[in-house]
Amino acid sequence: MRKAFFVTLAAAALAATASAQTPATLRLSVDEAVNMALEHNVDLNADRLDPQISDTRVAAAAGVFKPTLNTAVNSNNQLVPPSNFLIPTPTRTDLVTSTAGVSQRLPWYGTTYSLSWSATHTNSNSFLNSYNPLLQSGLGANVSQPLLRDLKIDFARQQLATSKTNRDIADTRLRESVIHTTASVKAAYWNLVSARGNVDARRSVLDLAQELVRVNKAKVDVGTSPPLDLVSAQAEVAADQEQLIIAETSVKQAEDRLRMLILDPTQRDNWNVAIEAIDSPPIATPTLDVDRAITRALADRADLQRARKDIDNAKIGVVYTDNQKLPDVRLNANYQASGLGGTQVRRDLANGFPGTILGPGQITDFGSVLGQLFGRDYPTWSVGLSVSYPIGENADQANAARARLEQQQSEQRLKGAESRAIQQIRNAAWQVEMNGKRIETTRAARTLAEQRLDAERKRLDVGMSTSFLVIQAQRDLAQATTNELGAVLAYDLSLVDFEALQLAGPVSQGSQSAQGAQSAQASSGSPAAAASQGSPPAAASQGSAGRGVATGGVAIPGIGTPQ
Repeated sequence: MRKAFFVTLAAAALAATASAQTPATLRLSVDEAVNMALEHNVDLNADRLDPQISDTRVAAAAGVFKPTLNTAVNSNNQLVPPSNFLIPTPTRTDLVTSTAGVSQRLPWYGTTYSLSWSATHTNSNSFLNSYNPLLQSGLGANVSQPLLRDLKIDFARQQLATSKTNRDIADTRLRESVIHTTASVKAAYWNLVSARGNVDARRSVLDLAQELVRVNKAKVDVGTSPPLDLVSAQAEVAADQEQLIIAETSVKQAEDRLRMLILDPTQRDNWNVAIEAIDSPPIATPTLDVDRAITRALADRADLQRARKDIDNAKIGVVYTDNQKLPDVRLNANYQASGLGGTQVRRDLANGFPGTILGPGQITDFGSVLGQLFGRDYPTWSVGLSVSYPIGENADQANAARARLEQQQSEQRLKGAESRAIQQIRNAAWQVEMNGKRIETTRAARTLAEQRLDAERKRLDVGMSTSFLVIQAQRDLAQATTNELGAVLAYDLSLVDFEALQLAGPVSQGSQSAQGAQSAQASSGSPAAAASQGSPPAAASQGSAGRGVATGGVAIPGIGTPQ
């Protein structure tokens, strides 16, 4: 009884361990995969920080126009030795100074101003002083106004305007990254669906090959077929087993590419999550409105919007550099007010200068000093005009010429980008149309190949055919099914391309999609094809039928399921 209990406990522990080691299965539609990528994709999360970084740059540029408050307190103690007959004894001076002020560059018209206030308290044993202690206070205001250069725009306002435009550019880059990620997820999803279908097809043809081995072995055993027929069938089984291994590896690679896009790859457990794609690839050929797609692309494509923002930046540069060619004419106004007080020193001047100190006299407190200050008892005004203008050719004129050329360059680049966008949209539409027709033709070819294989097997059963012809029919069916799978995948990728290219440019110049029934012309950079790069190459062709065909940037080594 005790032994049975321990056996049951061990079995339960082993079952729990096996269950813990079994990877979870994630059943996903293509839309759910896109939503997961928008939430978890690490590259996209990094790109989302770009607008926030641009916000800080705008804040830094706007910070130049914030007022600056400054204040200081200083204490100074000085002992001066006697240096002449008027001051026969060492002079000690204790000075305390406090200052406060505010300055600001205004965001309009290039105006700058500053306000300052100061107060000092002086205590000295010098008999030449009229006040001891001595209280002093000063108030100052200064305004500088450009009249030509820097009036309309200056460097600070140019930097602020440029940083705001760059903030809009950061938004377009983020939107472009979202579009590229969405297209890459859809491409990876359909690649996984195609790879799984390829595995099923490869297993089916392997079953057919093994069945032919069984039939030929029976015929060889009874002497109705030569041993070479059995050897040929066994060789075909070995070749199909190799292709099944390649197809299963392609599924693992396709799963990893999709995991990389929709899950957090830094979490090790995510690499063990099995992904089950539940959507079937779309095969219905839509009616494409190419003109409407081009109009949408010219209005909404992120790279074109970014090119227009580059023109805005260039225009800001032209306005700034043109303004810098003007003479620097500035109106400067300054106002100073002062007040003085403290304890007056009474003197007896009967015996001449400097007289005899009799003691403290009238006291003027600090409030009276401030009253003198704000009552403008002792004001000082100054108004001036300054003019500065370089003679002959100078750097400002060269900068203005460069800015105009850069604006023209940006405008030409926009025209080139619009031309490429039109060409890319048209090319993507032709790819959709071509691959939609390929599905119809490859499906018909696969149906005819199935009929031929069925006929050859029946002829073999009655002795009217040979194993070589049956194997040849199996290979032809494999190639036909491969072509159909490749056409479906190429069609799905071209649909993804056509939609993505209306909203964003390719990852790099050019677009990648399926080209033709037997090969794929990959011109790197298509949003859809970005996820399908890196797949194993198609296997070398054997006999009259190849073992794989590259489509849409991914190799599909295998065959389809006979109907």
